Amino acid sequence: MTEGPRTGRLPRVALTGATGYVGRALLRHLSGMASPWPVTALVRQPPPRRLPFVTYVQGEIPGRLPAGFPPPGTDVLIHLANENRSRDQDLLHAVNVAGTRALIGAAPDSLKGVLLGSSLSVYGRGAQIRVVETAPARPSTSLAHARLGAEREVAEAMRQRDATAYLLRPRFITGRDDTSFLPGISKLRRLPLRVPADRTHFSLIDVDDYGSVIAQLARRVLERAASGTPVRTAVNVAYRRPVTLRALFDLLAAPPSPGPLRWLPAAPVRALSSVLPGQGASRLAEQLDLVTRSHWADVGLLESEIGTALTAKSPETVVRSYRAHQPQPEQGNS
Repeated sequence: MTEGPRTGRLPRVALTGATGYVGRALLRHLSGMASPWPVTALVRQPPPRRLPFVTYVQGEIPGRLPAGFPPPGTDVLIHLANENRSRDQDLLHAVNVAGTRALIGAAPDSLKGVLLGSSLSVYGRGAQIRVVETAPARPSTSLAHARLGAEREVAEAMRQRDATAYLLRPRFITGRDDTSFLPGISKLRRLPLRVPADRTHFSLIDVDDYGSVIAQLARRVLERAASGTPVRTAVNVAYRRPVTLRALFDLLAAPPSPGPLRWLPAAPVRALSSVLPGQGASRLAEQLDLVTRSHWADVGLLESEIGTALTAKSPETVVRSYRAHQPQPEQGNS
């Protein structure tokens, strides 16, 4: 990866979410460069181990956004901080929408573009097959509505500045330390549900590859500014080829023998969970929608921006590599 377009200097980056899963991956990527880009990171608390190319500024969106962040001279704002655990609509709007608006409003005139961490969830529930960025957004949860609201804040602000906005929409982000998606697939494999495993396709991206995508698109922001071709667009982020649920079942550890009886069709369980009262049933319906239906994104637009070297990776090979790094059980003495 080169260290910037034909400008003769390194891009200056302001970053939120630096201590999160994706933010840490981005900083790992930048730290591996011969000349890491200067980064100013907004954090609640500085990490114990500070990176020499990162200036840490304490604060929080939206209530404690410090004066001077993003700092003067910032070229690219990478906004990865968001509220994604709460189901409180007011809190989600305050952090993800109003907070994003305040952050963009504080950006200096030097800003050439914004990268926003969003999600494929803005397309709504139900199966998605090769969904493209021009598909209508139909968010069905409070979080998805808030994410779409943040996207619109960024796109409109960058339109007014004639700058670039990349609205990043991954679906499943995984990695060697994944505590969400792959463990969820393992749990599904142990449930007595019948699912069309060979026809259920997922778009994946390894978290470190996602960090690389973000860095490459940040470079594209400067290139587009230099050529006078800014864009405001959503960008699906994944490997070009999806992985089937069946392949993931086969790649993960086998369930205890004998396996569960597959006597419950997934569709009626999803439907029942969606109408039962209580947050537990609602969460179950959302989780089943995620892991028993296809969520497969077309990444042609991403490839037009950064090329195909990364997107051509095999998702099965990527997932298989995680097992190679798992500690192996010690062999007992015979």
